[in-house]
Amino acid sequence: MSKKIKNTMKFKNINSDTDCDCTSKAEIDSSNEYVRKLRKDKVEDKDFQTHWERGIRAENEDCDIICSYKAVSINQIKPEYENLILEKYKTTFNFNKKKGSYYLKFRFNKDAGKVIYSPEEDDKSHYNFYKADDFNLGKIVVMETVKFA
Repeated sequence: MSKKIKNTMKFKNINSDTDCDCTSKAEIDSSNEYVRKLRKDKVEDKDFQTHWERGIRAENEDCDIICSYKAVSINQIKPEYENLILEKYKTTFNFNKKKGSYYLKFRFNKDAGKVIYSPEEDDKSHYNFYKADDFNLGKIVVMETVKFA
C-alpha cells in the first residue's frame, strides 16, 4: 500500500500584496517538459525571476494580468510547438551573436510550484509557472541546455 504524499508547498509570496488568488486553478506538473530562454549559457536564479520580483508591476487591477506578472513565463515543449517556440524566441529576445542564445529544457520536481495553461494569441504552448515560496534551481530537473542562435 503506497502512502499519499501531502503537498506542503506554500505560495504566500505570490498571493501577498494582492487580492488575487493566482494559484487556485494551477496544478503541479512533474511529467511534462518545458523550456525557458536563458540570459547566458547556464541557468541562473535570475532566469526564473518574475516581473513582479524585478519590480515591474501591472498597472491594472485585473487578476489575470496581475497573476501573469507574478508568474514565470514558460513553454511546454512538444514536437508540434518546437519551431513556433524557437521563432518566438528569435524574434522576441535580443541576443549577442558572438555569445549566442540559449534555452533550458527541463521538468519540475513535485515541490517546485504549480503551472497553469495560459495560451497567447500567437503561442499555444505558453504556460505560467507559480514558484513555491521555497523554490530554488534544485527543484527543476535539467534535461539539456540548447543553443538556438
